[in-house]
Amino acid sequence: MTEQNNDKDKAYLFQVNLKGMIELLSEHIYSSPNVFVRELLQNGTDAITAGCGTKPFAGEINVVKEGSTVIFEDSGTGLTEDEIHRFLSVIGQSSKRDTALSRNYIGKFGIGMLSCFVVSNEIVVETCSAAVPGKTLRWRGKADGTYLMEESAAPKDAGTRVILRPKKEWSFLFEKPELKKNILYFGNALPVRINLAEGDKKEALVWRTPAWLDLESTREELLDCGKQIFNIDFLDAFPIQTLTGRIRGAGFVMPHKIQFTGAKEHRIYMKRMFLCEHAGNLLPEWASFVKCVIDTESLQPTASRESLVDNLELKEAKKELNLVFKDYLRDISAENPDLLQNIIDIHHMYIKALAAEDSSLLKMFADHIPFETNKGVLTFGALRLTETEIYYTLSSDDFKRIRRIAGSRGKTVINAIYSFENDIIRKIRIVFPEIRLSEINPRDILDDLGKAVENDAKFSDFERRADEILTKYYCKAQINKFDPEETPVIYFANDEALQNKHIMDFSGEKNPFASALHEVMKKKDVPAPVLCFNKNNQLVNDLVDMDDEIMFEAVVKILYVQSLMLGNYPVQKNEMNMFNDSVYQLLISGVGHSSLFGK
Repeated sequence: MTEQNNDKDKAYLFQVNLKGMIELLSEHIYSSPNVFVRELLQNGTDAITAGCGTKPFAGEINVVKEGSTVIFEDSGTGLTEDEIHRFLSVIGQSSKRDTALSRNYIGKFGIGMLSCFVVSNEIVVETCSAAVPGKTLRWRGKADGTYLMEESAAPKDAGTRVILRPKKEWSFLFEKPELKKNILYFGNALPVRINLAEGDKKEALVWRTPAWLDLESTREELLDCGKQIFNIDFLDAFPIQTLTGRIRGAGFVMPHKIQFTGAKEHRIYMKRMFLCEHAGNLLPEWASFVKCVIDTESLQPTASRESLVDNLELKEAKKELNLVFKDYLRDISAENPDLLQNIIDIHHMYIKALAAEDSSLLKMFADHIPFETNKGVLTFGALRLTETEIYYTLSSDDFKRIRRIAGSRGKTVINAIYSFENDIIRKIRIVFPEIRLSEINPRDILDDLGKAVENDAKFSDFERRADEILTKYYCKAQINKFDPEETPVIYFANDEALQNKHIMDFSGEKNPFASALHEVMKKKDVPAPVLCFNKNNQLVNDLVDMDDEIMFEAVVKILYVQSLMLGNYPVQKNEMNMFNDSVYQLLISGVGHSSLFGK
């Protein structure tokens, strides 16, 4: 903001409402008030990093509980008086930014200390800088935006103590069990020793590198580690490492099926500090049957430190992780085919999604991949051995309509209702050109059915009589022979025929635009739906010989609506009314006709 004064620009500084900033942090940036534990552990670890330089970590963090007060102590480099004024007292200013060791620091945004104001009205910092040994300073900051600083008689060793007293509503976060839980939740993988002390009791909470960070860990060690983290007995475990993002960690294969669209829970760490549980923008979607615990040294976190910035480096890291998971599957296909088959049996949906994007893996896994067919669940390998031609349908409703009758005619039909299954079938044609794969729909089955009796006047007359009844419902009658014989009728219609039927139904309504709409939208030269009567069925044979026209019409109408219901076709209101009227007609006219119900 500037103001013209005596022909010179005079600059003014923006003012910051600290209380408003605290509300912003607690309600919009940080998802939970317990993040103050993470921020203080982070500051302590970074201070120790600064003190160690390039040497191995040698410091420790002590979390001390004194009544309701909690003190976070570190043996790091400490702060000088000038650094206190520049970094502790300026929001957004960080001592860890733009330094030679900045890439080794966890935090850099300069807002972490504000998280303490979410749970406490005052922050007391006692610090002794390694650059000014023997001089301890006390900084006391308040939520109203003021702070005091004075020299302290506290211990003179280099390091920092952050002292907090809780607000009444957050006092439970300062209880020892809750403190311990949050320290382990955020800091269990940190490279410094972390102790929790109260009175004369001191407990070491973090003191060693977890197995998932050690690339030399055995499979059994990783499985035990995964059980401790997720409380799941995993099917398998494998190490993860990438160059981009400098990622290390482990993947754990789930022992049971999981929802394809469900939330994916992982453990993502940033420089060994816990970051978040969800990493949809980092891990490949098809690998969701694997729970991951990974640490990144260079990917960039958001300001809230609860997710990763979706930038170019993250996209490259995701590509590398994709290759890591694929290499794992390739390795076990050669070393442990039984384990691979077990994984595919449980997680075949994810393996199909992978195979749909990678032709080399499709060729490797194809024979293991199961498909739902009208003859049960069969692997592609079994289909290749037993079938000369394989059919598939892309509609679940079409599959339900034709599965029984297709099976009776010796056809094997795959229910390829998921988009990636269609991709797999398309790629199978390329990878396995010798396999005959054909899409099939109900109309194709109708064309394949045998005629009842060629040139038989009785059956021709039956078709004519049934046609007269069904014409008003945009349907034709046809009699054929097919199995199973207990099925009296099947309704056949493709999508275009159904669309025309819906337009016909609409044009029959009292609507001034319906007739014009019918002429414009109705597709020409599309065969009408067919109600196919089964010559092998006893009820149909009795119906062919029926002379009672009232009873004949009622039964034809009932069979028509029944076929719509069984085929999962939509039933219009007028059709449902017709069905009810026909049932009533049967009740008053001919319940005694035993031929209708079998002898």
